[in-house]
Amino acid sequence: MEDPNPMIAEVVSKKVKAVGLISGGLDSIVAAKIIKDLDVEVCGVYFAMPWGCCDKTKAIEAAMTIGISFIVLQLDERYLEVVRSPQHGRGVALNPCVDCRIHMFSRAGQYMRHIGADFVFTGEVLGQRPMSQMRHSMKKIEQGANLEGRLLRPLSAHLLEPTVPEQEGLIDRSRLLGLSGRSRKEQIDLAKQLHLTTYNQPAGGCLLTDDHFARRMQDTLDHGYRNFRETIALKWGRHFRLTPEFKAVLGRDAEENESLVSHAHRDDYIMQLRDHPGGILILKGHNPSSEILATAGGLIQKFSRYKEQPPHEVNYWPCHDKNDIRCILARPLDDAEIERVRL
Repeated sequence: MEDPNPMIAEVVSKKVKAVGLISGGLDSIVAAKIIKDLDVEVCGVYFAMPWGCCDKTKAIEAAMTIGISFIVLQLDERYLEVVRSPQHGRGVALNPCVDCRIHMFSRAGQYMRHIGADFVFTGEVLGQRPMSQMRHSMKKIEQGANLEGRLLRPLSAHLLEPTVPEQEGLIDRSRLLGLSGRSRKEQIDLAKQLHLTTYNQPAGGCLLTDDHFARRMQDTLDHGYRNFRETIALKWGRHFRLTPEFKAVLGRDAEENESLVSHAHRDDYIMQLRDHPGGILILKGHNPSSEILATAGGLIQKFSRYKEQPPHEVNYWPCHDKNDIRCILARPLDDAEIERVRL
């Protein structure tokens, strides 16, 4: 008797493969565990925001605990353009929730096709978020990401239309869930049952929903940026828009000073009180005048212990040449002027 067709045997034995979006949060980890337990080869994807909203370390630890592969994809200038001009509107501040998911899910779909996976899944729960997790929004995101029928939400699957992997028998629909709403009690209980302890607690979420951060981001989009790394520094320090061409960012402690310097553009200037090292200011803009430099120096002194003293000398140097140190006298600033330029 002849052996069965080897090609048919290969098709029959091919393991189901899926790409899962892993944020490190409770929902995404529970979803990944559910899919993994259905004997699916899970390839986790973590999208790193330029300014960091989710905890990459927690996501990696969770992936290792579950036993899935894991890659990090950086959201870069392409994502900033989504923030600048979202096709589907914004939420409470600058958050383009629908367009954000379309962008990330599109890239996840590209990765799915690249590795020959069968579908993409997420930890989204129907009705949990008002802008992006309502039924009509979920459908719009699926279509916009070119993942029609291939985007599975295992935590709410019983409340949604069956996806292609369910229809084809690749996934046992009966073992998926039907969760909805903002409460995470059922996910927490399920995590305990599945022995999952490594995940981020539900928190504030996307920084773009924060009015304070959103103002800084809008200012950056309005006045231009040189690369996405510049937006990382938006979460640190005090920010001031001196003129359309110049912006100052002043660190509030040693940790922020170090972070601002490490993320400064090579054409920025670093400034610090000459005889009293402390707060560091990053001045952004090309070829600053002595007036701009003096104003930036005034900001440093105003937010130091020497704010009531006569003007101090301020050292400044270009980031690309720390040996080219020059000096200027700080300009006294009143509170009203500072508030006019504060972001």
